Amino acid sequence: MPVHPGTRLGPYEIVNPLGAGGMGEVYRAHDSKLGRDVALKVLPPSLASDQTALARFEREARSVAQLSHPNILGIFDFGHEGPTAYAVMELLEGETLRAHISDAPLPPRKAIEYSVQIAHGLAAAHDKGIVHRDLKPENIFITRDDRVKILDFGLAKPMEFGTSAVTMANTVGTASGTIMGTVGYMSPEQVRGHATDHRSDIFAFGVVLYEMVTGRRAFAGDTPADTIGAILNADVPEIASGANTALPALDRIIRRCLEKKPELRFQSAHDLAFALETVAGASTRSGVVVAEPGRATPARRGALRFVPVVLLTAAVAGVAGWLLAKRTATREPVWQQFTPVTDAAGEETTPALSPDGNTVLYATFLNGASDIFSQRVGGRNAVPIAADPNINEAAPSFSPDGKSIAFHESDENGGLFIAGATGESIRRLTAFGFHPAWSPDGKQLVFGTEEIQKPASRLSVSSLWIADVAGGEPRKIHDGDAAQPSWSPSGRRIAFWSNTGGQRDIYTIPAAGGQRVAVVEDAPLDWCPVWTPDGRYLYFASNRGGAMNLWRISIDESSGNVRGAPEPVTTGVQAASELPSLSKDGSRLAFRSSVSATNPVSIPFDPITRRAGTPVVLSQANSTRAPAAVSPDGQWIAYANIGEFQEDLFIGRRDGGAIRRITDDAARDRLPTWSPDGKSLLFYSNRGGEFEIWSIGVDGGSLRKVASRPGDGLIYPILSPSGDRLVATTTRGRALIGKASGPAQLQPLDGAGEDNRNLLVTDWSRDGRRLTGPVRNSGGVPVGIAVYDLETRVRRVLNGDVSGMARWLTDSRHVMYFDLGRQQLVLVDADTGRREVIDVRLPMPPSFEGLIIAPDGRAILYGGVRAEADIWIVEKR
Repeated sequence: MPVHPGTRLGPYEIVNPLGAGGMGEVYRAHDSKLGRDVALKVLPPSLASDQTALARFEREARSVAQLSHPNILGIFDFGHEGPTAYAVMELLEGETLRAHISDAPLPPRKAIEYSVQIAHGLAAAHDKGIVHRDLKPENIFITRDDRVKILDFGLAKPMEFGTSAVTMANTVGTASGTIMGTVGYMSPEQVRGHATDHRSDIFAFGVVLYEMVTGRRAFAGDTPADTIGAILNADVPEIASGANTALPALDRIIRRCLEKKPELRFQSAHDLAFALETVAGASTRSGVVVAEPGRATPARRGALRFVPVVLLTAAVAGVAGWLLAKRTATREPVWQQFTPVTDAAGEETTPALSPDGNTVLYATFLNGASDIFSQRVGGRNAVPIAADPNINEAAPSFSPDGKSIAFHESDENGGLFIAGATGESIRRLTAFGFHPAWSPDGKQLVFGTEEIQKPASRLSVSSLWIADVAGGEPRKIHDGDAAQPSWSPSGRRIAFWSNTGGQRDIYTIPAAGGQRVAVVEDAPLDWCPVWTPDGRYLYFASNRGGAMNLWRISIDESSGNVRGAPEPVTTGVQAASELPSLSKDGSRLAFRSSVSATNPVSIPFDPITRRAGTPVVLSQANSTRAPAAVSPDGQWIAYANIGEFQEDLFIGRRDGGAIRRITDDAARDRLPTWSPDGKSLLFYSNRGGEFEIWSIGVDGGSLRKVASRPGDGLIYPILSPSGDRLVATTTRGRALIGKASGPAQLQPLDGAGEDNRNLLVTDWSRDGRRLTGPVRNSGGVPVGIAVYDLETRVRRVLNGDVSGMARWLTDSRHVMYFDLGRQQLVLVDADTGRREVIDVRLPMPPSFEGLIIAPDGRAILYGGVRAEADIWIVEKR
């Protein structure tokens, strides 16, 4: 059917042509029903006459129409007029990105602004199971008000989720072995004709971003074959940074997008958007870092003259500024030369710098296991040195002479190992323990009994032990809480950090044991201390400036008495600096730089068929908002933000909107749960000096203490369905139960803790008969899932899955949780023990805490984590 101005296709009247492409011709048309102008695409005859392809195109058009995302071109309608098939779309005013960059590349700020919008659009499509497969500047539109729209999902296809059967064809049908897309923007797997997924879009995104910033094609050849060869084998040229500090960060993001292997790229567009937003935020809010302010005493420190110098330094595009200070004519070396050691996708952690400062060891989680790698400073190739598939190796530490290393096993009880510096001759030293630190003579190791993953989330007491490297039984030197110890250079004292009533502080004790001496003892979260080689300072991480950064404090090594106030070493924004490790001469410092956020994710769920729908990310905020509880009417969610500088309670609508604070003060308020009448929240807080159970109205009023246990704090309050009974857990892991009215009187829950393994109660069944939650060992490590029968007082362990939270379904029979080791959503029949994995593709990994089920059982909400961490080196110059 010929189409020209005045032609009517259903209620749409053609006004004038707008353009044409391989997927059809586009016209401006007028919608007579709604009185608006639209864009109308008339599909080519070859497609319109193929009923199978046409039906497939219509299905995919419906999928895209359901996205309703501000960065994706909206599809309004799909229809037929005789033999003519057409799609009706949003009419845009502006130009394509191709036209926008035809004369010159974009300024970095504008490139970041556009790329963040593109990433959010892709994330929305990927969350619905749709891959674009032909992302390029021609398919990206910039509107007159500077909004970005992704166009033409004509080659889009649904993704494969697990074992589900899905359509693998585009508008004309594709299969493995068929190349679809535009040469120059295709991923290596596309040009090879292999099956593709959302990570092909991430590759194309990197190509587009490179072109936006440089004005050049990332992969260009004289012939298509040359271009394909470059895609498969060549790296893009580095971006010249010039005076713009954002460009090195963009270069790192682009290179991660353009990894030849999909598993090395960003694993989701959410993570990609997060990294870009970090650059955007840091480039406008860059902080300042203070390095070595000399030997000023506290009285003189106020007279120091500071000269700010801004440098882009943080991993995964985080940014910190560094402030150099000097007072005397003879300038003391300052921290100012930065080198990234790692830049792989995921999290590299627990860096250990060799005594000569030339090699860094670190741990990372790959292929389902934690391994230790070694990398030369300035090198590119990381070498695995402890990668036993049967052991999760972590927390490496160099011996003082650099010839040996120690590390721990990351499992239930831990255990220390010793090996040569390149991983040879590995031998087990102890059957328990974590975070080994060497004595100055290299003959002993000091260690704790709890593995530290997140300093804000601890549920046990870590005692301090010493083991001889030559062998023999370890001996305990400190019975109080002591984590991540560090031995002083003279061997006289050991530094560590401790959790007291939710407050994380740093202390030292004599190496032979004895009374602890406070180094910092105040509200901020202080952790991971290390001594400088001369013993004059302790370096540590702290959020005392509002964000997690490195600090130092002058200290008398012999007595442990401090000689001044803490001094900032870094003051970064967004990217946290932590886990310091110093070279033997003190001229190099390795540290972890990380960014993370936790956002609510909703998963539709049918409790009868036990099938899950497509997850929906409810928020993209760069903050921590983990769903903790849902209101009895199912309309509101209570959130926690454990780990942020100020830990408060929040509530918001179930769709993720209208979030507001309920508490707003310095106390650490955690894990709220609703009262049965929906009028108040029960939570635990250290506002009384140690963790206690409190209640507050959802309007922020009627704050009152519900229960306390002097000398042994209370956490994780769980109310019975009727609201008359309360279960809580002591900070040492013991479950208690009692009446919830008045000042609650709680008694031990008989049988909940056996064989030094305590049940952490995280939910009460709807019928009021049973409890459930993870089982934890004495070190706070989850070692299984259990249920507890309140009538028989019998605890039964269902399995050995690792999880931080378990919830009952509405039938009071099935227990749901995330298996954090396998990254699976699991359902277990509490009567039979039958374990079932729910088939769902998670857009983000689950947080340790934060899983709730709607009152009608038809939605699952969890905290989705976006995190990146890299290792950096800074040198004194």
